[in-house]
Amino acid sequence: MNTEKDLAKLMEEIKKQDFKSTDELNDFMSNLMGQSLDDLPKSTDKIGRSKDLIYEAYEQSASKAKKLIKQALELDPNNVDAYNYLASIEKDIDKAIKQYEKAIKAGEKTLGKKFFKEEKGYFWGMLETRPYMRAKAGLADCLYAKNEFDKAIGIYTEMLDLNPNDNQGVRYLLSTLYLRTNNFKKFNDLNKKYDEYGNAVSNFNIALSQFKQEKQSEISNKLLTEAHNENNFVIDLLLGNKKMPKKQPDYIGIGDKNEAVAYVYGNYQLWEETQGAFEWIYDYKQKRLKMN
Repeated sequence: MNTEKDLAKLMEEIKKQDFKSTDELNDFMSNLMGQSLDDLPKSTDKIGRSKDLIYEAYEQSASKAKKLIKQALELDPNNVDAYNYLASIEKDIDKAIKQYEKAIKAGEKTLGKKFFKEEKGYFWGMLETRPYMRAKAGLADCLYAKNEFDKAIGIYTEMLDLNPNDNQGVRYLLSTLYLRTNNFKKFNDLNKKYDEYGNAVSNFNIALSQFKQEKQSEISNKLLTEAHNENNFVIDLLLGNKKMPKKQPDYIGIGDKNEAVAYVYGNYQLWEETQGAFEWIYDYKQKRLKMN
């Protein structure tokens, strides 16, 4: 959020300057080198001031933040991130959904139908779209948590249409949802589209997809071996041989324990509801131990 705040301040200041040439822009940027973006003038228009209050709210306690959010909405009733914040602190999931829905409506009104039509495919790369994309993700996550899978899939799919680069990583959630709903065609199409097999979500979900369709086989066992070779922490965490931490890691790598923890947090139910899946990986693990 701080990086986004700095970028927003910089873009706002650039717009104010009304540069006539790239040389003027380059001179301006050169003069900023070594300076803090906090030294730039604060926003004076209502929308800009409303945004600044949201950035400030995220650095305050909930009680102080709510007051700032109220001020922000008084300045700009269509401040998407104001509703996103209210949703994020809401303990009642249905009330959180209502806040995210307000955020989405505000975003659609602010951006406009023409913007959606012309900029589809480039969302998230444009700062003004990020609050809206956060609202979409928040709503879909809530629906996912309520087991309203079809609705969540619809929103995640819309997000990929708007931003195929998928900076928010919704393709991984879609991967799991397609398996939970046994939609193997869309699962395969998604994997082909992104063509990435170096991460735990892709590797273990592909193996499980094969198992769901034909149980233990030469192919499913081969895929499981490939997944395990890429990250040998996942199976132990799924089986409970290794204890899961109480919260998800802030950062994950590829093939490390943090990646495995994140995978199990997001996919344990998928494995649990797949008949025979735990027995499959237990047998696999036992065979590996005997080989060693």
